[in-house]
Formats: sequence, C-alpha cells, structure tokens
Amino acid sequence: MSTDNNYGVILFDDAWKILANELKPYEQSGPIGKYLYCKNFQVLGQFVELTFTPSQVDNRIKEEMSIWIPYSFVKFIATATEKNEKAIGFIQ
Repeated sequence: MSTDNNYGVILFDDAWKILANELKPYEQSGPIGKYLYCKNFQVLGQFVELTFTPSQVDNRIKEEMSIWIPYSFVKFIATATEKNEKAIGFIQ
C-alpha cells in the first residue's frame, strides 16, 4: 500500500476486550468510538501489520512502531492521503 496514505482501522468489540492493554498506546477515540490511526496497514497471512508514528498516537510512543494483530479482529478500514486525512470520517 502507498506510503503517502494513512489508515483508520476499526476493530470488533471483542478485539478491544482481548487486546485492551496491548492496544492502549495506539488507541484513539472519536465520535464512532475506539479506532487505530496508522501510517501503514498490510495483510500478512492471518495477521495485519499496523505501523504508527509518535505523532499519530499523541506521542505515547517514542519512535515508529509496528504491531501485528489477527486479521479477523478488523471490522473496517478507511484510507486517505496524508494531505486529506480528515477524509477518513472518524479521524479528528
């Protein structure tokens, strides 16, 4: 996927319950509830890789980080260019 895009990812409720502590540094909240906002989203077999920059998570991480979660946890994905990231309707 393009490196000029950002991704908004909504997970199923069970995913938030199962991975609550692990996702805390990456979690965002908006009018639609919890979501993940990342610079990369890639499907790798049964998992998806999400890459975050510090600025995307209010500097709760010190450097760019990637995490992998089961693909079955993903409910919805939206993407937009960095210049037009607000086009992802739930990104504030």
